[in-house]
Amino acid sequence: MGKKIIWSSDALDQLEDIHFYIFFESKSIKIADKVVNTIFDSTDILKTQPEVYKLDKQKNKNDGSFRVYFVYNYAVSYQVTEENIYILRVRHNAQKPQKHSWKK
Repeated sequence: MGKKIIWSSDALDQLEDIHFYIFFESKSIKIADKVVNTIFDSTDILKTQPEVYKLDKQKNKNDGSFRVYFVYNYAVSYQVTEENIYILRVRHNAQKPQKHSWKK
C-alpha cells in the first residue's frame, strides 16, 4: 500500500494556477488537463519509493526528508515522513527558486 500522499493547499493552488495559465496560453483544455494530470499522477511512485528523487537543495537545513523532482518544466517539492508524503510546492523552472522553510 505505501505512504499516503497529501497535497498542501499551496501546492493545489499552484496546480490550479498552472492549469489556468496553460489553458490561457494554449487555448486548449485538453493540453492543460494533460499537463496537470501528469503532474498530479507523478506522485504515485512516492507511495512506495519516496526517496527515489534527489534532496531539495533549496530547503534550508534539509534534514533529508525534503526532496524535489521535475515533470515537464515544473519542480515538485515534497517531504517524506514516517506515514505520509506531503506535496509542498509546484513551480515552473523559469521561476527563480527561493530558499524556503516548509511548514506542514
